[in-house]
Amino acid sequence: MNTTFSSIGKRFYFQRSIAKRSAGAALTSPAAHAPAPQEAPLRYGKLPLVQSSEYRTTAEIQIADLTRSAAGQKVVFRGRVSTVRVKGKKLAFVVVRFLNASIQVVYFANPEIGISAGMMDFIKRISPESIVEIEGLVSAATKPIEGTSQSDVEIEGRTMFVVTESLSVLPFQLSDASSRPTAAADDAAEQTSAVNQDTRLDNRWLDLRTGGSHAIFNLQSKMQQFFRDFLNGQRGFMEIHTPKLIGTASEGGANVFKVNYFGREAYLAQSPQLYKQMALQGDLGVGLFEIGPVFRAENTNTYRHLCEFMGVDLEMIIQSHYYEVLNLAEELFFAIFDRIYAECGALVSLFTKQYAHTPLVYAVPETAMRELGIGVIDAGILSTDAYGAVVRNTTTRSLRLRFADAVRLLNESKSYPEHVVDTEDLSTQVEKAIGRAVKARYGVDFYIIDEYPATARPFYTMPSPRDPMWSNSYDMFLRGEEISSGAQRIHDPKMLAESAKKFGVTGVDDYISAFTLGAWPHGGFGVGLERLVMLFLGVRNIRQASLFPRDPRRVSP
Repeated sequence: MNTTFSSIGKRFYFQRSIAKRSAGAALTSPAAHAPAPQEAPLRYGKLPLVQSSEYRTTAEIQIADLTRSAAGQKVVFRGRVSTVRVKGKKLAFVVVRFLNASIQVVYFANPEIGISAGMMDFIKRISPESIVEIEGLVSAATKPIEGTSQSDVEIEGRTMFVVTESLSVLPFQLSDASSRPTAAADDAAEQTSAVNQDTRLDNRWLDLRTGGSHAIFNLQSKMQQFFRDFLNGQRGFMEIHTPKLIGTASEGGANVFKVNYFGREAYLAQSPQLYKQMALQGDLGVGLFEIGPVFRAENTNTYRHLCEFMGVDLEMIIQSHYYEVLNLAEELFFAIFDRIYAECGALVSLFTKQYAHTPLVYAVPETAMRELGIGVIDAGILSTDAYGAVVRNTTTRSLRLRFADAVRLLNESKSYPEHVVDTEDLSTQVEKAIGRAVKARYGVDFYIIDEYPATARPFYTMPSPRDPMWSNSYDMFLRGEEISSGAQRIHDPKMLAESAKKFGVTGVDDYISAFTLGAWPHGGFGVGLERLVMLFLGVRNIRQASLFPRDPRRVSP
């Protein structure tokens, strides 16, 4: 980080020389420092342990609030030391930050105001990442100060107190962890960086201080907020919380974590699927949603899988067709994407200082609509596109393809080296190849594929009325990778029991009973929040979007 020789430094540099420190004034560490007898009291040192022994009523000043309009004001603020640069015994530059704001503080040795040689020595010995409290005067900078967010102001430092000290040797340098990665090798590998991924995750609390991490997790928080704003605020859905300890591996898979539940076996929930369906039959609302943890005991060490992640799941009543769910899903995702770009531009810009981000294209271009003959469902315009592509309306223009047509597009586009059959689920590599073909033909990064093979979906999925080989199911994709999966659910108890038997699923009697007292037709979907953030931003590893990731090799910190 470059330190500018500031207007304050120029102003004081030719002041009279500092009187020599008296014997015994030199101290060996900030923690041991105490003002020498001849110095003004309480100018520097280490504050007592914050143990709630006093209560301050003064308003806290944030570094981000220190702007040119505050010039001439005396302020007291706290922050974390980024860099300390001392020039001889007379001048010191300290860059202090809090959250994503940073400011330069300048100290010039001046015994008349209590800034002594001992204080300068104390400042010199402060370790980066220590938390300090500073009093000083806000001064307008004569030219922009490099390497700080508050580049048009600086602080004339008057005090320097250490609140808590950092170790002098860090696990890695934040400047290294904040550098732009070089080109990635393959999809499963992290981008080459000065600090490797395991070192970052082993010291996550330090890695979270980088601008890139700050942007990722603030954007993740915003996405959760936007989910709630749309579902609860605009659509009137109720937010619920379903149990994460369940008595049976209810979705028929072996990928569940077993726990000892008072002498009997229980499991961590793979999803809230069955419980959100049962709750919907309790007439709690037209739709329900949950944002909560999901557990998958999958021994898969890939760039896109986690054993614990945050799921956004919703379920809603439908009148006649699962398209009603797709309509809501498209409006939901478009609202989130629109708000991110409209309201979170500063966070996206912060992210792009460290990582590459290609703006998302989520509406089919109007030229593609015309040239390819894409159908419009609500307007009754049939598709003349070679692969039957449709959109709901000309406002959102969100692309929909049937599973069989998407596979045919893949095979005919030669985007994948092998022929892919349309009777099996898609592998990750096939999904990505379809994504490339969709992008090349339709120009979009977001799209929906529906009518999956019935054998590729869970037992509670409603079969297609056209052909029971297919199902009323769908996946949503972003940049060629799945971000959401859903379907119309079977609400007829007899059909549901038969399907459970066919799939070999047992222990779901309570679930099936929920549909015996009159059941609403319904459907829904689930979204992996970390994967959504990863693919929206374009980071190469989902662990970057998980606060403290859990995978087959990592269960701490």
